[in-house]
Amino acid sequence: MRAFLSLVFFFEASFCLAQEHAPAKVREAPDYLEGRELRAVDLYRKVAPTTVTIFTSQQVTSDEGETDQQGVGSGVLISTQGHVLTAAHVVHGSDTITIKTHDGELHDAELLFSEASADIALIRIKNPAPELAYAALGNSDRLAIGQNVYVIGAPYGLESSYSTGTISGFREFNRLYDGTILAEFIQTDAAINSGNSGGPMFNSKGEVIGISSRILTESGGFEGLGFVVTVNTAKQLLALEERAWTGLESIFLDHDQLAQFLNLDYEGGLLVQRVTKGSPADHAEIQGGSIPAKILGQDLLLGGDLILEIGDQEACHSACLVRAASRIRGLDKIRVKLLRGGREIEVFLDVSKTRRSFLAQPKRKQ
Repeated sequence: MRAFLSLVFFFEASFCLAQEHAPAKVREAPDYLEGRELRAVDLYRKVAPTTVTIFTSQQVTSDEGETDQQGVGSGVLISTQGHVLTAAHVVHGSDTITIKTHDGELHDAELLFSEASADIALIRIKNPAPELAYAALGNSDRLAIGQNVYVIGAPYGLESSYSTGTISGFREFNRLYDGTILAEFIQTDAAINSGNSGGPMFNSKGEVIGISSRILTESGGFEGLGFVVTVNTAKQLLALEERAWTGLESIFLDHDQLAQFLNLDYEGGLLVQRVTKGSPADHAEIQGGSIPAKILGQDLLLGGDLILEIGDQEACHSACLVRAASRIRGLDKIRVKLLRGGREIEVFLDVSKTRRSFLAQPKRKQ
């Protein structure tokens, strides 16, 4: 048995070394391709260099203590400044983000914007090379059921995987961002699996028309029901300068819930769950939760700050939060009153750098 295991190890090690040092095989497309096949091959060659694989790491608190949790997803470069469009759940809660570009190079990245309700996030390579290829954004309002679509991602870590399919339908799921923007989804039969999340969907012109979000499955694998956030939803979220991103993830608790769960006598409050590293909330030193709990069937984290007021508006109920959003719309610094350790304190969120269009390209030097 020992000799057998040694032999297996020898072959495995030899195979790995051969893969590491052997030059990559150069494949040439056959000359008999035509029609749809040829267009699909040419499209992949054109857009593949714009796609990336995203590796994340975060510290997760559980009953066993803190553990380092790794994740993998996909994304697409959309600017000369290294902006990468991906799905919010790919980078959600990440402490570190690393991007692997199509040329195999690894790059440190930072989170600029994330909206969980629409499953859209924007990250940026910290020191992008000027020669990086990037994709053009299309118009997802000019699509038709039955047209061909093309998806690139890293399903189960298999980078630059390519699948084709058709648009099966358009869905909304009644998911809103800030009560005004309806998140739209493209339903497709193009193969989407774990690791494809955040990867781009292209039309036949090579334009990004959506970002892979999720699948409906009973087996755990792809069953022909994939959903892609439309690129026009992403445009609306990233191009509205009057909105501000804070980097806060919180859950609203009303008077009865605060009294029952936390023994507090307030009309309402936002219990902070997580704070995105490098966000305005992080710079203001707002604290997220660290104690896992299940309340009324919902998983949440206790121990974080409780936000009592946003600007000059109490967090008393859902209508109060809507009013607060409208009152702080034009502010670069937002006053937040919160409860921490039984003491009320005030902090200020500086959102001046997030109140801008992330899609605006800088003017080229003459």
